[in-house]
Amino acid sequence: MTTPTTTATAAFPFTRVTLYKHGVGYFEREGRVDGDQTLTLTFKQNEVSDVLKSLTVLDLDGGHVASVSYDSTKPLEQLLAEVSISIPDQNSLVGLLPQLKGARVALTFANQRNEGVLLGVDATQKRSADGIVNVTLVSLLTDNGAVRSFELHGLGALEILDPGLRRDLEFYLRTELSAKKKDARTFSFFTNGQGSRRVRLSYVLEAPVWKATYRILIGREAEPPLIQGWAVVDNTQDEDWNGVTLSLVAGLPVSFVHDLYTPRYIRRPVVQVRETTGVLPPEVEDGISLEAEGEEDAEYEITMGKDESRAVFGYSGGGGARPAAAKMRTLAAPAAPARAPAVTAPSSMPAQVRERKLGDLFEYEIEHPVTIRRNQSALVPIVLRPFDGKPVLLHNSRTRRDNPMRAVEFHNTTGLTLEGGPVTVLEGGSYVGEAMLETLKPDVKRLIPYAVELSVFVLDNVESFNEPVHKVVIRDGRLTRHSSLVLQTTYNLDNRGDAEQTAYLDHPREMATLTLTDSPEPAETTENYWRFRFALPAKKVTRFVVKTRQTLQVTHGLANVDLGELTLWLEQKSVDARTETVLRQVVEARRQWAQLDQALARLQEERNRIHQEQGRIRENLQSLGESSSEKELRERFVRTLGGQEDRIERIDAETAERAAERDRARQRVSELLAGLEYEG
Repeated sequence: MTTPTTTATAAFPFTRVTLYKHGVGYFEREGRVDGDQTLTLTFKQNEVSDVLKSLTVLDLDGGHVASVSYDSTKPLEQLLAEVSISIPDQNSLVGLLPQLKGARVALTFANQRNEGVLLGVDATQKRSADGIVNVTLVSLLTDNGAVRSFELHGLGALEILDPGLRRDLEFYLRTELSAKKKDARTFSFFTNGQGSRRVRLSYVLEAPVWKATYRILIGREAEPPLIQGWAVVDNTQDEDWNGVTLSLVAGLPVSFVHDLYTPRYIRRPVVQVRETTGVLPPEVEDGISLEAEGEEDAEYEITMGKDESRAVFGYSGGGGARPAAAKMRTLAAPAAPARAPAVTAPSSMPAQVRERKLGDLFEYEIEHPVTIRRNQSALVPIVLRPFDGKPVLLHNSRTRRDNPMRAVEFHNTTGLTLEGGPVTVLEGGSYVGEAMLETLKPDVKRLIPYAVELSVFVLDNVESFNEPVHKVVIRDGRLTRHSSLVLQTTYNLDNRGDAEQTAYLDHPREMATLTLTDSPEPAETTENYWRFRFALPAKKVTRFVVKTRQTLQVTHGLANVDLGELTLWLEQKSVDARTETVLRQVVEARRQWAQLDQALARLQEERNRIHQEQGRIRENLQSLGESSSEKELRERFVRTLGGQEDRIERIDAETAERAAERDRARQRVSELLAGLEYEG
């Protein structure tokens, strides 16, 4: 059996790095192992959960990865307490030897190997040419039973022959080394196989977001404008990226943090031990063996799953009084053919950067290998291509009222999706302004303002007026009058420069009910603006008028119409003669209805007064005595109550009559309105 060897991180450098816009990076390493080998990688403690969530290990040439182990979460003191060795920082060998007492060791003094059991270490003195000196003796019980002592300062080599003790010492030293690296956690990958093989590791870790930054170069008219794009990439890891394949992905894939590193325990239910009384051994009756004459051995096959091993149980049924012991043999399933390792063919596309769509994401793959040292950042070129565009003016009164903005009319003809970022504009080789570029898909147009154009002055004037009612609809007892509010904005653009310029003008469309009327057709419509395009001659004031119309609707309930409203409608000629006749009848019926309501209200008010007066009279009657004057007053109160009761009866009759008349007026209004429909 061969002893596995250990390969350090340097033998497995980064080969591919992919950075994302949502704060993670995909890292790929590749190297070679030979035979059974152990690969070690070190991660920070806060990276371990991401590694456990995303780690992929592939042996590309026929081997396999047996397991991956990593450092525990226990504190250093607890880890070291689990081993039987403790080594002090000072006089480490003198401190270690007493802990090996009783272990088999081999000591080499003067090139002579002495093997035996370590007895201990003693401090003594001896006389020398320099006087009395302190010496340390190490004692050994040899295999022939002799005890030999050696001066420790002459020790050439110490070999621990106890495998368990040697493992404890290795664990102790490895744990102490890991503790020196603060929050570092070591992963060990145990690979098994034959010969030299390629092994690829990949994982996802938190990483800084890459940023895009652009330069737009506007030259002379005969030269097409250029856009140059750079990606700002940060290597915050403790290892260099030497000649890696770098990819930059934009988009928002789902990513989250999940703690897989900290051990988790669950509370298990406690089941109490049930105590039961003992039972007597049962009596088993003798059985009779049934012999099958001429029965041959039978095999019963149990299939344990598709492409799995099959267990065949044999039963010998003949001859004996008892069944023969069951026989079992395993029929191994045929081995699956080994799959050839996947090899990615290199691309030969002659481009500075390749763009690849990944669903809703897009990826810049840098054509040439990139090198970024540890804890350094770099500008990586992602685009340098011409595009269709030119300088124009863009006026938006909400952005700047008096002057338009100078902008680039940008048509993305680069063939790439441009991730959003800051833009520096150079015109004629000089810096002229800055802007922010939104993410642009191929063949999309965008205006990119970068400076204020002070040679053009803008003055706008807004007027509004109401147009007369242009439509009347009567339906379901309601009259709706349609009119319009017209807003007219006059823009005066004074181009005081020496050259004609192309201008875009953003006019707000604040409401969905606004429509353009008697205005030029807009070049495009945005979410909040109509955008017009026109020329600005040099040394001239250009007048541009935008007129919008908003439809207004006012609805009236005809059941409540009065004579004043009807007179107004008739003056405005909102209805025809037939409708006028019906509405006059409605007004008359509504007037009668109102008069009857007033009469009913007066009757109810009178009834309430009579009830109040009757209450006062009844209180007075209760306080009167039996004298002659009081009897006379009582009779007078009784006569008054009688007259009031007669009046209440007449009020009730009159109320019923007026209510019936009011109901007939209501019915009349409903009948008139039910048959009335008009649109004109």
